[in-house]
Amino acid sequence: MSHKEYPVTVVTGFLGSGKTTLLNRMLQENHGKKIAVILNEIGDVNLDSELVVQSIGEELKIMNNGCVCCTVRGDLTKICLDLIKKKIDFDHVVIETTGMADPSPVAQTFFMDENLRKYFFLDAVVTVVDAKYIDQNLAEIKETQDQIGFADVILLNKIDTISDERVKEVEAKVKSINSIAKIFKTVNSNVQIGEVLGINAFDLQARTEIDPEITKEYHEHSHDDAIQSIYLEETRALDMERLNRFMQLVMSELGNQVLRYKGILNVKGESKRIVFQGVHTTMGSNEDRNWNENEERKTRIVFIGRHLPKDVLEEGLALCVAK
Repeated sequence: MSHKEYPVTVVTGFLGSGKTTLLNRMLQENHGKKIAVILNEIGDVNLDSELVVQSIGEELKIMNNGCVCCTVRGDLTKICLDLIKKKIDFDHVVIETTGMADPSPVAQTFFMDENLRKYFFLDAVVTVVDAKYIDQNLAEIKETQDQIGFADVILLNKIDTISDERVKEVEAKVKSINSIAKIFKTVNSNVQIGEVLGINAFDLQARTEIDPEITKEYHEHSHDDAIQSIYLEETRALDMERLNRFMQLVMSELGNQVLRYKGILNVKGESKRIVFQGVHTTMGSNEDRNWNENEERKTRIVFIGRHLPKDVLEEGLALCVAK
């Protein structure tokens, strides 16, 4: 008996490049597709699920405490097959990987797992690149090169943060790593959704010519063990001025060690949640939705970086509590 095969889009890119922004665009755009979203994050708490727009008709699955390209790959298979078994109504699967993921083992899951192959096919690997920090990320994190090299579509994002001349240099660098991917230059991951969803861009035969190993057993993948995720929580309301001073101190003392940070803030006098995030030393915050009546108002922040002192960060956050 024949059955429907569902397209899968893998959204990857280094920490803070703009993946969740792209995912929110996919969910908000009027494209008529019902999207099943699978989120993955380093650490045992997934804040990204709080930062993703919840739309009616979308199915959101979370994979915590592991990288989708290694420890939770079995979970990925189970989640996808559960969508079929439970007869969830969807047209397309979008997987947002952790910023530390090598996308090739994720892609392999869909053409090497016989059970998945019956129901799913890889539509495209979309990589979001932070144009401002690409040199630093390529030099320090090998996954950045893997993510660019394996892409079918590349969003050269945050081009508004660098000069036109620099944009050309970055584009040339990306093309030297991957000459076959389609490149879009974007601000806030703003791309026509028809350019990244339902494009049937993944070509296994072409991939095999570039990398004959791809159809063999899963690639081994090892992460930089020094990179860790630190989760902080504070139930008392914060003073925004104090928090800003604390973050400036964190940047001056730990700037080279902090790769990414994001959080939902409970700020004194604010009826709305404040979403706060940053990459390296670039940070910002904005108002989010109102706190729900039955929702506990608390601050939750994740720091991702190398050799981060959890006790110092905890003490610092406690000093930001409003009097």
